[in-house]
Amino acid sequence: MSNTKMENTSAEHVESKDNLGVDKLNVDFDYLLYKIKDYISTIELQTNEMCRKRHQLITKDIIEDIVDKNIADFKELLAKCEDLENYYNMLDQIEVITGTFEERLNQIVLDYSEIDQ
Repeated sequence: MSNTKMENTSAEHVESKDNLGVDKLNVDFDYLLYKIKDYISTIELQTNEMCRKRHQLITKDIIEDIVDKNIADFKELLAKCEDLENYYNMLDQIEVITGTFEERLNQIVLDYSEIDQ
């Protein structure tokens, strides 16, 4: 087989693989993991900073306005944790999709071979 034919066959193979959306799924999965790590890092930094500030405030007799501010800050942090939970739920959904992917792909190959005959 000539180099040109091999390159065309290889390019067609890559395109057919890409037509299945595997590359996009991989990129989306990596991006989701990146976002989760970023969220965790942000939440960790904010939590440490809030705890440090709260400790200082507690030792200096907190006033009511500061308590309200603390509650608002923790509600914001809780909302971010809920967002993080949603990202983990997305990961669970990806696991379900990828868990049955090979089975569905094999069925498509069988169906195609039956149509081809």
